[in-house]
Amino acid sequence: MTLPSDNLSMQGRQALEQLQQISDQTILVKFVAPYCPSCETLAPVLEQLVTDYAGALQLVTIDMTEEPELAIMLAIRSAPTVVLFKGSTVIETIAGLKPKKVYREIVQKAIG
Repeated sequence: MTLPSDNLSMQGRQALEQLQQISDQTILVKFVAPYCPSCETLAPVLEQLVTDYAGALQLVTIDMTEEPELAIMLAIRSAPTVVLFKGSTVIETIAGLKPKKVYREIVQKAIG
């Protein structure tokens, strides 16, 4: 799999699993649900982070209704929830909509 050069959001569990296998970049996973206004509000915030940290961060969007097993496995209970991975290791989980600085701080901490 080729990583998107423009760091556009990838979608689905398969994209996450492929990135976990082939990429050494930090992976920001946004769990969303249909009809979730907070999910729509969060999207540009995370896209800006991916742009700001180009080459070090990948964004994957996963619809919880399409991947309920993964959501259960990661104890995701609400949308939006952001999970930061390094490989297959969970670094941080943030449930609900938070200020942009909260997301920036966890990304900075993960990337170093």
